[in-house]
Amino acid sequence: MNKEGALYIQLIHNRKTKLITTRFRLYPFEWDVRSSTVITDNADNERNMYLQNIRDGSESEIRRIYNLISILEKRGDYTIQELVEYYTSNSFNGYFFPFVKYQIKKLKSERRTKTASIHETVGRSFSRFRYGKDIRIEKIDGILMQRYEAYLKDNNVCVNSISCYMRALRAVYNQAVEKGLTVSKNPFKDVYTGIDKTSKRAVNEDIIVKLCRLDLSEYNGLQLARDLFMFSFYTRGMSFVDMANLKQSNLKNGYLVYIRSKTKQGLSIKLEKCIEDIIERHNALTVDDYILPIYNTQNRDYNSHLRTYNKRLKRLSEMLSLKKSLSSYVSRHSWATIAFRKGFPVQVISEGMGHGNEKTTRIYLASLDQSVIDNANAQIIAL
Repeated sequence: MNKEGALYIQLIHNRKTKLITTRFRLYPFEWDVRSSTVITDNADNERNMYLQNIRDGSESEIRRIYNLISILEKRGDYTIQELVEYYTSNSFNGYFFPFVKYQIKKLKSERRTKTASIHETVGRSFSRFRYGKDIRIEKIDGILMQRYEAYLKDNNVCVNSISCYMRALRAVYNQAVEKGLTVSKNPFKDVYTGIDKTSKRAVNEDIIVKLCRLDLSEYNGLQLARDLFMFSFYTRGMSFVDMANLKQSNLKNGYLVYIRSKTKQGLSIKLEKCIEDIIERHNALTVDDYILPIYNTQNRDYNSHLRTYNKRLKRLSEMLSLKKSLSSYVSRHSWATIAFRKGFPVQVISEGMGHGNEKTTRIYLASLDQSVIDNANAQIIAL
């Protein structure tokens, strides 16, 4: 038995056993089974130093496992798989930034790429605020969050973006509380986490018509961007990520059937000729069984394609001499606004857009169409 082997840590909990392979390697005669310790007495000086490092390192790993067990026991019931996950992820050492990375990895595994991207942005911002210095999760309090809010304001971050950053940090913090890494101090109660009314994003019908009729035969990229915008408008404001992920399997019996990524709500849209024309026009450029040429064989990251899409929409806005640029949101807002102006009930608009309830739609419309209120006021004054 003169072959080195890996040192294992055996975990037993609720009659279930797990083995964790450590990075440490040693010979069988260098391990005392009874006392579960490394034998250093019979080695030469160089080997003795190596074995002492293994002993110190293995004891450190054992202490880390006991700390994790302590965290889990404070929380209540736990499984041995959770303990292994805590250990192997190296994200449950009580510090904030490793736990942020753990949450980002988890979001990506759940295909929540947009939320993961927001967490990455916020993590970088908070790290700059901290000058790269990590902080223990239990040290996060209201004073720190107020200082971070002031830092963002000093760097000219808009109110809604600050709120988005705070909500993302709060979500990570609440996960840490749920997993027993700290006791909640409610550090976000004195910072802004609401949503301000945004400026109107919708465009009028005449802009939609001008965009649709714009001659882009010499600009392939701009033509695709215009067609994607119109496709979104024709499909009741379908989001870019949902358009990107549409496949042939979503075409069923004359309808476009899909699950909205944001709300997980199923939507069904009749395939009008204008929708079919766009699909057919770009059919030769699609990859795999996607129905729109957004992804390509080299790049399936919809965020990078979204950035390109918005850049092209900005160029189209310049061609149309618009004061405010078109964006991926404008088609959705425009569909809602035009439907509202044409007198369709809020319930119809709500269901068409895939909102969870009419309250969301009413807030949405209230921020969209100030002109309806202005028109009503003008008619009342005229009396």
